Amino acid sequence: MNSMRLEKNTYLLKVFLGESDKINGRPLYEEIVFNARKAGLAGATVCKGIISFGASHSIHTMKIFALSSDLPVTIEIVDNRENLDKFMPELYELLNTAKRGGLVTIQQVEVLHYIQGEKYRNPEQ
Repeated sequence: MNSMRLEKNTYLLKVFLGESDKINGRPLYEEIVFNARKAGLAGATVCKGIISFGASHSIHTMKIFALSSDLPVTIEIVDNRENLDKFMPELYELLNTAKRGGLVTIQQVEVLHYIQGEKYRNPEQ
């Protein structure tokens, strides 16, 4: 596996969704991360939130009296702008197919440290 370099022109793409959002019976956040990996992007992380509201102004939270929860989820994807721009049509297709709403943002970031760990260098481990 080649070590990818992230330097200037590095961006952070954030996708805000609901945890219960699905596409083809699978969590939408998983589908986005797996597609980002297939696209060869540098990295992606999914974080679960505690409470949120968005365009609908509905509060999403986990409360004892709630019959079901739809906690907020943020997907963070890091790569250079060109690679993220190439991924955007695929991302928008997933979001449009799911028809669940969401928010997508992008911002330039400065990468301070990005290297492959020892546990991933030996394919026999």
